[in-house]
Amino acid sequence: MKLGLSALARTLWHGDLGAAGAALSLALAPAELLYRMAAGVRNRAYDHSLLPTSAAGIPVISIGNIAVGGSGKTPFTSWLAQRLARAGRHPAIVHGGYAQDEPELHRDWTPGIPVVVDRDRVRAVRRAAAQGADVVLLDDAFQHRRLRRDLDIVLVGVERWQEPVRLLPRGPWREAPSALRRADLIVCVRRTPVEHEAAVLAAALRRATGRDVVRAHLRPGSWLRNGEPVPPPAGPVLLVAGVADPALLEANVRAAGVPVAGVATFPDHHAYTPADAERIRASAAGRTIVTSAKDWIKLKTLLDARQTCVLTQELMIEDGGALLDGALRRVLS
Repeated sequence: MKLGLSALARTLWHGDLGAAGAALSLALAPAELLYRMAAGVRNRAYDHSLLPTSAAGIPVISIGNIAVGGSGKTPFTSWLAQRLARAGRHPAIVHGGYAQDEPELHRDWTPGIPVVVDRDRVRAVRRAAAQGADVVLLDDAFQHRRLRRDLDIVLVGVERWQEPVRLLPRGPWREAPSALRRADLIVCVRRTPVEHEAAVLAAALRRATGRDVVRAHLRPGSWLRNGEPVPPPAGPVLLVAGVADPALLEANVRAAGVPVAGVATFPDHHAYTPADAERIRASAAGRTIVTSAKDWIKLKTLLDARQTCVLTQELMIEDGGALLDGALRRVLS
C-alpha cells in the first residue's frame, strides 16, 4: 500500500529510510529545536502561573503520553471509565476531536458512558458535568494544561522507549522524558512479551522521576466477526493496520497464533475510501482480513464482515494496582 504522510514520518522516525532518511532527519533538526524551545517556554509559563488555567468543579483525570500514538491511551481510558462506572461513579470521557475514530471507539466500547467531543476541553468538561458526570476522563491531554486536572496519568510504551529522543517533527516525541516529572502516576504499557524489560523500565522511571509507576499489559483479547465472538482465523491472513504502530498490532496477531501473509498499512486515523477497500480486497485474494477495532469502526461499511475479523485487546494491570487504587481514592474521596 502507498505510504501516507503519517506512515512516511514513522518510517523516518524509526530509521528505516537509510542514508536519505539520515539526511532528512538532519535537515529537520532546526525545526525540532524551535519546537523544543516553544514547548519549554509554554510549560514554564504554566509552571509559574503566567498562563491562566480553569477548574472544572468535578474531578478531572487526564490520560496522556509524551510520544505520538501507540501507548494505549484509548483502551486505558475506556478500561478506567468502565472500572469507575462499576464502582458506582458517573464518568464521562472527553476527547479533543482531532480523530473521530477514537470517540466512536469509546462509544462502541462503553455505550453507557457519555463521550463529549470538543477541541475546547474546558467547555467539554463543563458540558459533561451539566449532563450528570461526577468525574471526567480526558483522553490524550497531558500537554493540554489550560484545564486543571486532579490526576495526571501518563502512559509510556515499553517497546519504543529506547528510540532516540527526537521531538516533533524530527521524531515522535512530544516532550522529553524529563516531562514525566509533571505526572502524578506513570503507567508502563507493554504489548509484546517483554515483561522483564517493562519491569526494568518501571524501576528506572521510578528512580528518575520520583513518581509511582504501574505496569500494564495490553494483550491480545477475543476475535470478533461483525461484533460476535469467533474462533481465531485459520490463516494466513492479510492484516490491515491504520494505527500508530502497525508492527505492534502484527506482533499481537502473531502472538495470538495466527500467521500473517501480508500487511496493508495506512496512516494513523486514516479515513478509508471505497478505493482503499477495493485494494484491500485485491491484496487479500480471498484470505481472511484481520484488522484493529479502531480500523473496523471505519471499514465496517466498506468490507464484507464475513471475510473480516477484529482482534480486540485486553488491559491487565501487572504490577502496582494498589498504587493506582490509592491515586483514584485520593481524587474521588
